[in-house]
Amino acid sequence: MYAATTRGGAVRAVGSRAPAATPRARLRAAWLRHWREAQRCAAMNVPTGTVKRGRA
Repeated sequence: MYAATTRGGAVRAVGSRAPAATPRARLRAAWLRHWREAQRCAAMNVPTGTVKRGRA
C-alpha cells in the first residue's frame, strides 16, 4: 500500500479496502452531517451551528 496524488492534488491510499469516495458520495455525506446537526439543534432548541458534531 502506498500513497498517491490524484490529478486534483489530493492524497489517497492505494491498495486499501475502501474505494475513494466519489464527489457525489462526499456531497451526500456532507448533507447528511448538516441535516443531523440541524435535527439535533432543533431537538435541543438551540441555534444551528452551536452544537458540536461527533468529533471535537
